[in-house]
Amino acid sequence: MPLDGYFIYHLQKEFETNLKGVRIKKIRQTSKDTFVFTYYKQGEKHLVFELNPNKSHVRISQTLPYGEVTSNLLNALKRHLENAEITNITQYQMDRVLIFNFQKFDQIFGYAHYTVIYETMGRTTNLIILENNIVIEAYYKQFSADKRSILNKSEFIFFPSDKKVFSETDLTELRTIDDPKYFMNTYMGFALDTAKFFVETKLNPLTLPIEPTLILGEKRQFFSFNPNTGQESKTYPTLSALLEAFYTFETPKYMDLEKLIDKEIKRLDLKLNNLFGDLEQNRTFEASKQLADDIYTHATDLQAKVSHFKEIPLDPQKTLNEHAQSLYQKYQKAKKSILPIESQITQTKAYKTYYQDIKDQLSILSSNDLDDIKKELSEVGLIKLKINPKKKPAKPTLLLVKGEDFEIYIGKTSEQNNYLTNTFAQPNDYWFHVQQGPGAHVVLRGAFHEQSLRLSAMLAAYHSPQRKSSSIPVDYTKVRNLKKIKGLPGYNVTYTNQKTIYIDIDETKILSL
Repeated sequence: MPLDGYFIYHLQKEFETNLKGVRIKKIRQTSKDTFVFTYYKQGEKHLVFELNPNKSHVRISQTLPYGEVTSNLLNALKRHLENAEITNITQYQMDRVLIFNFQKFDQIFGYAHYTVIYETMGRTTNLIILENNIVIEAYYKQFSADKRSILNKSEFIFFPSDKKVFSETDLTELRTIDDPKYFMNTYMGFALDTAKFFVETKLNPLTLPIEPTLILGEKRQFFSFNPNTGQESKTYPTLSALLEAFYTFETPKYMDLEKLIDKEIKRLDLKLNNLFGDLEQNRTFEASKQLADDIYTHATDLQAKVSHFKEIPLDPQKTLNEHAQSLYQKYQKAKKSILPIESQITQTKAYKTYYQDIKDQLSILSSNDLDDIKKELSEVGLIKLKINPKKKPAKPTLLLVKGEDFEIYIGKTSEQNNYLTNTFAQPNDYWFHVQQGPGAHVVLRGAFHEQSLRLSAMLAAYHSPQRKSSSIPVDYTKVRNLKKIKGLPGYNVTYTNQKTIYIDIDETKILSL
């Protein structure tokens, strides 16, 4: 389900409890549409704003995506809000809008007050910074002669709506409503699935207990409450953890890519079948050489024209010498064909393994990771992407997990792994990867001890298709012991001097990072 106003109604309360009074230490833009406000409250935490309309949401996280881009909005946010204190978080009516109020002290001018508006409306998600209700900067700007405009130095106004805000006095009407669409269109903030639940159960939306729930059926959905659908589901300790699980780890957006890759794997299987047939056919020409040798060894008259030799039919219009020379030519041609065919078989097998590895990992990749996969597949010619040749490619985005005296970097696609292991990592960093299977490359930088070792291994196991297994073998060695394998699609390495740790995944611990 989309992020509706009812979900945000509860998310605001979670934010009010956890964010009021915190001071923003650093603001980053880790991708084109991801902004991160870092603060400290029982350790380093991050307020993450995702503005991509396909996954628009805002959450509290302990995991910082690794990446760095810049924009006018980032510069404005840093200038006005770094070292500012969050004084209040509210929701506009029950709409899909959150309002963050800040204050910042200046030695000369005293306190300055700023407001950040997060709003997600259909295909448009926006992040806007205001001072005295005047727009300083915005992620998405628009001008309209007769509708709302968002422009620098313009006065900010909220989206108008003719819907009612649900209150206790509306419970009587709720108990008479049978049509979820009528309820959705009458009251602000209720998506159709949420409206259907309240129309059918007649429960009070304002007093229903919070139980962050992810529905794990064919259609994955998330709710701030437990809808008791009878399908497999999973609950989370906070709404932020639920959003992170849905949008970062358990997104189902990979289905189209999976179908495309399945189709390519079938094509490669057919190609392999044909190549093995060609190889077998060419290998039978060894008999041609043997027959030619027999003709020269046993024939008394090489100029004779016969219809059979050793019960093998021959063209009676040709001499035995002509037959032998023709057979040698067939043998030489077949012999020259075998090496290219074997080379094609090796290459085709490598591509099949490459696509199978990608397919195995699709379900555990985030939307950002899937964008990297699309770019990767465009480079091998499987899909076409519109790429602006003038635009400088951004650095791949890595996941970053911080400990007290160490940092763990995670790459989940070939592009990320190549950058992490081949460019970013230092020779004495430790490298982790699940044994004999596809998975993330994980690099540990800093202190190497029991805690950092086990957490790095657990993250390598979690970001692999083996995450549901137990006692997962994870190899680790220093980065200087890695060697890139050339000539294969994707990013592949060999390594030496490795040790192996067997690890069980504590998913609660992973999701709390």
